[in-house]
Amino acid sequence: IGGGMFKSVDGGRSWQRAGLEGSERINRIALHPRDPDIAYAAALGTLWGENEERGIFKTTDGGKTWSKILYADSKTGGTDVKLDPFNPEKVYASLWQHRRWPWFFKSGGAGSGMFISWDGGESWKRRTHVDGLPEGELGRITFAPSPAQRGRVYALVEAEKSAMLRSDDGGESWTRVNEDYNIAERPFYYTEVA
Repeated sequence: IGGGMFKSVDGGRSWQRAGLEGSERINRIALHPRDPDIAYAAALGTLWGENEERGIFKTTDGGKTWSKILYADSKTGGTDVKLDPFNPEKVYASLWQHRRWPWFFKSGGAGSGMFISWDGGESWKRRTHVDGLPEGELGRITFAPSPAQRGRVYALVEAEKSAMLRSDDGGESWTRVNEDYNIAERPFYYTEVA
């Protein structure tokens, strides 16, 4: 179980606590490329139960305070947050409904989804099967925006029929580039794309 966010201003020689202590698990941190006071955190939350400190958070004061900018419910955590390399106000984020019991693990649910913001997380648009995502209940989703080609983004999406997706228009529409059975075999360990 994690202790929240920590921050170093001396290249990692010393660290100070920087909030989100109740989130337990933080899967991703995205730092603004030009403003050192702006950062985003994808907080998974507690694994063995429900809690409120989960979702996508943003700080604009270097970690002194955090705002919850994307949230579904107490069962759903933030699993990924990435900034567009060509426009740091464009944010890709995903939420993941999950829960572990001693005898079972549930990955996916109504809270899971893919979201895109064009205004630094002030507002969000959810992407669905209409935009090219797999149909039905989604699980864990991760992103890899291309630093070489504007508008190209990859996403690995857990679903009943999991898929590697690619967008060439900045996430407006998605095409499936790999639907092999084992593309997302154990999503709680291996759902990463780079």
